[in-house]
Amino acid sequence: MLKTIKKTVTADKKYLISLLGKLVEIPTLSEPGLNYEKLVKVLEKECRSIGLKTRIIKVTDKKFINTLKEEFRSYPRYILMAYWNTGAKKTLHFNGHYDVVPASLGFSKNPFKLNIKGDKIMARGAADMKSGIVAMLGAVRALKKLKVKPAWNLEFSFVPDEEIGGYCGSGYICYKKIPKADVVIEGDGGGGNNLTVAHRGIVGFRVTVIGKAVHAALHTRGVNAFLKAVKIVNELEKFRKKIEKRKSKYWAKVPISKAATMMIGGLSGGGLKSNSVPDKFTFTIDRRVIPEESMKKARKEIIDLINKAVKKDGTFKVKIEASEATHSSISEDAPICKLLGGILEEYYGEKSRMLMTGGRLDSAFFSRVLKKPTLAFGVNGAKYHADDEYTTGKDIITATTVYAQLMCKGY
Repeated sequence: MLKTIKKTVTADKKYLISLLGKLVEIPTLSEPGLNYEKLVKVLEKECRSIGLKTRIIKVTDKKFINTLKEEFRSYPRYILMAYWNTGAKKTLHFNGHYDVVPASLGFSKNPFKLNIKGDKIMARGAADMKSGIVAMLGAVRALKKLKVKPAWNLEFSFVPDEEIGGYCGSGYICYKKIPKADVVIEGDGGGGNNLTVAHRGIVGFRVTVIGKAVHAALHTRGVNAFLKAVKIVNELEKFRKKIEKRKSKYWAKVPISKAATMMIGGLSGGGLKSNSVPDKFTFTIDRRVIPEESMKKARKEIIDLINKAVKKDGTFKVKIEASEATHSSISEDAPICKLLGGILEEYYGEKSRMLMTGGRLDSAFFSRVLKKPTLAFGVNGAKYHADDEYTTGKDIITATTVYAQLMCKGY
């Protein structure tokens, strides 16, 4: 069956690339949330054309909207649900996000138009992860062409905002208990002969150091918020070297992806002018938390360290704002891991690898809020969030074929 599916998918390559082109040409920027409705309507039309029933959800609950930065809240968030009810006992849910990060200036060509060189397909969203959405719909289209009924009821969610935390996308549908899933495939992860069974969590901090402004010529009468921030950062750097010795049990392609990490100063700045002592200085902290760590403890460690530095100095204050997105993991022996792993082994002729990604996925909403077994597998790619992000036609065909085979195999 796998060979038959692959042959059908391969013959449909032109359609798959054409659909990817339609999606990347709509710049669905997660900050602030541009063109979401436009893309959802294009996707809905595509879903209906291959026989799926659809439902568009507009997020109006202020509890969720207020998780966004204030300047983003006026941009509406839309979720597309799609369904193929086969009368099966269990439902397999596919989740994918359609938002993308802004494009940097280093793209070779227009980042919102496919740039194809041989089998290489470059564009913002080509790998992360509009090609994953294409593979999901391509799999349905292949089964329809083959007149094969899936072993599951199929349910899809195409969501916004994964790149900024996901609360108005996957978070919304999970907290509202909208999916009827028994098992979830997160299309943002894995790829090739790899299955993503775990991802790190994030505790983010925005630290504002409050000093006292005076003229630069009289700087000793003021409190330099920048210099006080440096004191805190020095303590954080010492701590960073300690926590990065903590390693997860999960395998990762890049060694640092399985470590607890902390990056300081992604955003930073303050002061009013060059000849005035800065009364405020703000910097951010990105703390990546491995599955074996407690999110609560990771947050407390940082807050306690900052407060200790403030108390020790005694001349300034701080304001600490924190946010978090939890980690997620699934046992490598879980039935869905064995099932999908077996399909990959048949496809590649060798055992698949179970790994942890260093990034954060929406998987946590499905595994922790819905409490459903969730495994990440998508289209392989490279240069995520970077210049000339790309995937290949071969990788799209692979994921599409694997998805279609998975739809046909239940347990």
